[in-house]
Amino acid sequence: MNTLVKNLKDELMWLHMPPSSVADVSKMMGKKKCLVKEGADGKKIVQVVPSIDVKLLTPNVRVAVNSAHFVHKILPSKVDPLVNLMKVEKVPDSTYDMIGGLD
Repeated sequence: MNTLVKNLKDELMWLHMPPSSVADVSKMMGKKKCLVKEGADGKKIVQVVPSIDVKLLTPNVRVAVNSAHFVHKILPSKVDPLVNLMKVEKVPDSTYDMIGGLD
């Protein structure tokens, strides 16, 4: 019963935390910082929490970055293909006039 209570408290703590964003590691910059690519936000340098093994942070590893710009969790590499197709990698250079205008 104590284990169940502990697990529920841990889950509640995670639910109260602010949301994290998903990023891909581009490269490590020392032992405590890495360069990550965060969707449309571009690239940024973030710090790594001490509980994460830095050896696991290789290029293209998916990580969770919190609002304080810390990598706090390594995510599984498996991504739903439908979600991956919906990502916008580059901003299109088309205008509304090129595709028929805007009414």
